[in-house]
Amino acid sequence: MTQRVIDVSALEEETADSRAVLWWGNLSMMAIEGAIFAMLIATYLYLRVVNLDWPPSTVPRPDLLWPSINLGILLLTFAPALILDRAALRDNAPLCRLALAACVVAGAAFLVIQFRVLANLGFKWSDHAYGSVVWTCVGYHMLHVLSATAETALLFVYALVRPILKKQRLDFRCTAVYWYFVILMWLPFYFIVFIEPHLTRKGY
Repeated sequence: MTQRVIDVSALEEETADSRAVLWWGNLSMMAIEGAIFAMLIATYLYLRVVNLDWPPSTVPRPDLLWPSINLGILLLTFAPALILDRAALRDNAPLCRLALAACVVAGAAFLVIQFRVLANLGFKWSDHAYGSVVWTCVGYHMLHVLSATAETALLFVYALVRPILKKQRLDFRCTAVYWYFVILMWLPFYFIVFIEPHLTRKGY
């Protein structure tokens, strides 16, 4: 009796692209979180339709300076995230470390400014439905930025003290994709929280 054998010794043991299960797990997680972001936006739009006084007349017009600076920081984070993605694919360890550090600094700066923005909104989450949905939207996104920043910081420390293996290169790429997601998800929230009140004359 003969047995057919396939030589698979030339196949890669690990991959840093879409052939990896982790890659699809990361995308699935973002799909779930994206659905929650969509539900928050739908909740805001529903409340906007059923309330004649929206935003409430007691809500001051939001300051645009610091929120816009924060938006700029987050948009600029796309550059180091993209560099991290490409550098990990090309096995460029020094550039990976530099991009990781840049993402950590940008994420920390965004969070510090966002706490300042929340403190100066002029209303609390418990004041009315508008306050509840706005604080939830901003807070939920901040939680994602915090998670992305903490994960990136952990990967940066690991990259400093240990050689970067192919498994870590996949982690770097998944982290970069997650940063894309975090950046994209802030755009509608920035509009509805800070821009829309300036486009309506209700309450002013």
